[in-house]
Amino acid sequence: MSPPNSMSPTTNGNGVAMNGAKKQLDFDPSAAPPFKIADIRAAIPPHCWVKNPWRSLSYVLRDLLVILSFAVAAAKLDSWTFWPLYWVAQGTMFWAVFVLGHDCGHGSFSDSWLLNNVMGHILHSSILVPYHGWRISHKTHHQNHGNVEKDESWVPLPEKVYKSLDTSTKFMRFTIPLPMFAYPIYLWTRSPGKKGSHFNPYSDLFAPNERAAVLIST
Repeated sequence: MSPPNSMSPTTNGNGVAMNGAKKQLDFDPSAAPPFKIADIRAAIPPHCWVKNPWRSLSYVLRDLLVILSFAVAAAKLDSWTFWPLYWVAQGTMFWAVFVLGHDCGHGSFSDSWLLNNVMGHILHSSILVPYHGWRISHKTHHQNHGNVEKDESWVPLPEKVYKSLDTSTKFMRFTIPLPMFAYPIYLWTRSPGKKGSHFNPYSDLFAPNERAAVLIST
């Protein structure tokens, strides 16, 4: 038997057609992925699924200590050369607080429904985010992720609409300063083309049995 031709085309396990030193990706974006969510979950080590509330609370304590240390440093230095650095650093830490509240909303902070919601309320309220209102809309986002019509927080503009925008609108929408205010605007009014508010329990975002929780958050 003669040895295989080194230049004969072969295909690796990822569906990549290979011909010697040349590689050609054979990929159909409309095809279903060659794996299921269960396959991904099964590949994650078991210890990664353990929710340790003490470890989660230690992250809260750590972030609060950093926030307080930044505030003390700012008060002590009280210099306009330091304040801009403080704004960026403290804003980053407030985003860390948001992420902890986000994990409470996902139920990954702990196995306790009560602890998740109490800590989520405290953390998100401290940065003026309505915990339950956002938690419910964020769940809708994940259930419809990538769906242009139904996704809650990511609604890309069709090319035709984008091209119809005037220059000033494009500038305000996609560059500073509007993106700095995009999140609070989203909380008040949702994404463009959608009605309601994360603060209004009677928005069509929420089912009747969710209104009490949304009202408490507001």
